[in-house]
Amino acid sequence: MRGRRPTRSLPIGCLALVALLPFAFGASFSVAELTRSAARVFRGRCVAARPGTVDLRGRPLAATAYTFEVSEYLKGEGPRTLTFRQAGTPERDVTDLGRIAGLTVFAPGNEYVIFLRPESKAGLTSAAGRGRGVLLVSGETVRAVDIDGRTPAPGSETIAYGALRGAVMQVLKEDARRH
Repeated sequence: MRGRRPTRSLPIGCLALVALLPFAFGASFSVAELTRSAARVFRGRCVAARPGTVDLRGRPLAATAYTFEVSEYLKGEGPRTLTFRQAGTPERDVTDLGRIAGLTVFAPGNEYVIFLRPESKAGLTSAAGRGRGVLLVSGETVRAVDIDGRTPAPGSETIAYGALRGAVMQVLKEDARRH
């Protein structure tokens, strides 16, 4: 009879969190930081992008209303169909605030995981981590997305969605224990 080697096991969420810390978010953003700075974290498909304007202290500001069919909320709650407004327009001319700020353009038809910051007084929001909180979904994997919202960021790793989900849940669980 063969002896079994003892194994050490860590909760899968911890392993996922460790694996994802440097994952294509840039050196200064981890899954934990993105999760903590987001009001909502969700997986959903962009179904509409409607350019318009918002009133910012009496002046019009170009913004886009993005609508998503949400398949899962990892943090926070919300409707199955979620609409939020973000500065900038999909056209991104040289004076576009969204372009200047490096905000992702969400493309209808694409599925994403988004770490969405709280809404401002002007009714605007954006992804956490200066755009690092947007991941492009392909089947059951995710990759950091380029600013165009359509292609993976150069050099980004492919990570299993389950691992990312586990990492987010682990952060939320740890934070709940602290409070």
